[in-house]
Amino acid sequence: MAVSSRHMTRHHDYSRLFIALGVIAGVMALAPIVAAIAGLSGTGVGPRTAFASAPSGEYVVFGRNEGAVDVISVARPEDPGALTEITRVPHIDGFTSTGAVSPDGRRLALISVDGGTASHPVASLNVIDMETGRITRAAANVTPGQVPLWSPDGGDLVFTRMPSGNEVQGPIHLLRVSRNGDDARTLDEFANVLGVYPSGYDYEGRLVTVVLDGAGSAVDREGVERIALSSSLTRDWKVSPDGRQIAFVEVQTTSGVAYLARTARLDGRAVEALSAAVSALGTAWDPATNSASFGVEPAGADPTGRIQSLTAPGFDVPLGYSASGKALIVNHWSGASFAEPGRPQLQVLAGGGRETYEDQTRFYGWASR
Repeated sequence: MAVSSRHMTRHHDYSRLFIALGVIAGVMALAPIVAAIAGLSGTGVGPRTAFASAPSGEYVVFGRNEGAVDVISVARPEDPGALTEITRVPHIDGFTSTGAVSPDGRRLALISVDGGTASHPVASLNVIDMETGRITRAAANVTPGQVPLWSPDGGDLVFTRMPSGNEVQGPIHLLRVSRNGDDARTLDEFANVLGVYPSGYDYEGRLVTVVLDGAGSAVDREGVERIALSSSLTRDWKVSPDGRQIAFVEVQTTSGVAYLARTARLDGRAVEALSAAVSALGTAWDPATNSASFGVEPAGADPTGRIQSLTAPGFDVPLGYSASGKALIVNHWSGASFAEPGRPQLQVLAGGGRETYEDQTRFYGWASR
């Protein structure tokens, strides 16, 4: 894959701005957290967690932020009140870890802020074995706020590293590391771009990376011609279970700000965006039907692929289906629109009903036994 470069001047660093907006101003006190993080590798919550002997089935993996620690727990969709704690991951107060569950549903990769400053936080990539509670550091100096991507076989993780220090205008590096923390390998580097987001794998096992730059948004894959998604910025990218499509939300700013649901083919049959011009946030693919779902505003009229709350006031933003497709986690908002969203709650939609996870603040994916 050639090193990407665009003939334009970087107006701003979109990814860094996104991260900086969500953090607390000022320099954080680092010493206690750094000491705690340093002791993570090789530690665990006892020899086995309660999850190791839990009944077989599908489990939601949650995080609950308690200031300087994230409490990682699992729960069955049919019993949201019965949470099983897996482990606790320390980080700098004011930040919440981002992460993803492995394809086999047995491990959780977390990116947790453990250094830097409020405007330039630094994070580590840790892998949690949910049956033992063991935490292994896979990589340091990782860009905060991103969601790491597992390889289809669960052996490797892909993430990005932003330039820092005196090289703030340098390229963004795309890296791969094994889940056991072997030396990270650079897959590519992207100069003069606004953001780089590994988003999935296509139908031939090639890594799908979305690149944002002055020309808009495009899909980058090794050995394949780049596919333009939009002349605008995009977000919420998800590759379909069969690897032949990508769903995303296009951000248009020509007349105010609009968030439009989109899908595009990755198999060469079409490159144009395919979907109605419906206002949407959030994407998820149903593995049982290989169909995309979007969260739309209550006023949205297009029923195609939408996950709209019809049994309660507000609207749902889909986060992820279970492997069977029988349950879906959503972020339910109590408000009437994206502009006035109201209060969020994590909820599970299954069997025609919905249950609320009252105290959980982050959804990481689905585990299985």
